[in-house]
Amino acid sequence: MPRDTIVALATPAGTSAIAVVRISGPLSQSLFCHFISKDEFSPKALYHCKYLLEGEKLLDDVLMVFFPFVSSYTGEDAVEIYCHGNMLIVENILADLCARGCRLAEPGEFTKRAFLNGKLDLCQAEAVADVIHATNERAMQVAQNQLSGTLSDKINRVSKDLLNVLAKVEMEIDFSDDEIFDETAFSHDILQKIEVAIKELKTLIESNKYHSVINNGISTVILGEPNAGKSSLFNFLLGEDRAIVSEIAGTTRDIISEKIVIGNNVLKICDTAGLRSKALGEIEKTGIAKAITKATSADFFLMVVNINSNTLPAIPREIINCLNNQNALVVINKIDLPKSCAVEDFLPHLDRVEISIKNETNPRVLKRKILEVISRNKTLNNDIDIVVNTRHVDILRRANACLEAVRSKILQPLPVETIASDIRQSLEILGEITGTYDNEKMLDLIFSNFCIGK
Repeated sequence: MPRDTIVALATPAGTSAIAVVRISGPLSQSLFCHFISKDEFSPKALYHCKYLLEGEKLLDDVLMVFFPFVSSYTGEDAVEIYCHGNMLIVENILADLCARGCRLAEPGEFTKRAFLNGKLDLCQAEAVADVIHATNERAMQVAQNQLSGTLSDKINRVSKDLLNVLAKVEMEIDFSDDEIFDETAFSHDILQKIEVAIKELKTLIESNKYHSVINNGISTVILGEPNAGKSSLFNFLLGEDRAIVSEIAGTTRDIISEKIVIGNNVLKICDTAGLRSKALGEIEKTGIAKAITKATSADFFLMVVNINSNTLPAIPREIINCLNNQNALVVINKIDLPKSCAVEDFLPHLDRVEISIKNETNPRVLKRKILEVISRNKTLNNDIDIVVNTRHVDILRRANACLEAVRSKILQPLPVETIASDIRQSLEILGEITGTYDNEKMLDLIFSNFCIGK
């Protein structure tokens, strides 16, 4: 376990009313007593004192609180110092504390110590970073669920069931004269438990498809022919003039994206180049290619049609194949102008809404229709409690592969020893998720992505 004392700024750098400096380690109590000029004090109580630098130079009036290891975040004695939020003051405090025996903390080191001291498991430690970086309510709720232990509990339950299976297999090895599995030597109940574990792991793996939507927003592309009003729709949804709008067709050449909130959903909306079969020059051709590439990986589509156009939009087949009534909405624009084409024939299987962005006609209807389509899509509109990240998916797939091997060997059947080995391996692999499996390089990689002071 680390025996040195670390210090860092725990609040964002910059000018503010208050800044918090965090200390953790064996020097915490002696430093606290020095600054408050008392040997006896109440833990977790605020003390007002003057922060004096070496040579008794007054730096700032501060509040300080001491947390004994049993109730601290890190599982070590810790101190928090609340000073004025001037970076000159903060830098002087940090330099002074380093001169008194502390060292500057590495990114995520406070949370890493909390994990090493048993205050959090690895799932919960990762969730701390997710809580800090959550950009919407759904992402925050999922992160809070993980911090409270939902994923850890699920993994622990599966592991416990597998341990019970392993115990039965080991008993078979020790007490059975027959080393070949059959219906009498290896009960159907064990096979059922393996099947249940496989199903649980696959469900967790599937939850990863929600990860990007929840954390980064619903990837939404606005598509249509040049001058259909795509950039105007982009600006309208955004509530500001972000994209250039012009009567000249083909103004948008590159992809512009911004995040907006509609209802409880975060949409990352992308304005794209107008789609047409004959591009005017290499730059527009490149813009159209980018629009198609972006569309093929999008979650949601707003297909814009100009009701005043003489022809219906020509949409590439690779995009049409992506569209359905759960991920796309046809937006018929410019209804303030005369109808010049049979808009009812354009993608008739999709929901549609008629608007005039210029006259701001039906803006509420547009947003309501967007929410209506999203509500049908389980991937975009979910109430799932557990969402695993990319690291978890890799671990779960490896563990699941071991269990698939167990199932195959039971059904063949094969010797008991080979079954036990695969179950042990799956348990070791699952331990990488919660941190019961110790891998120093893995821990260093995870906590290096945290901010300093957390």
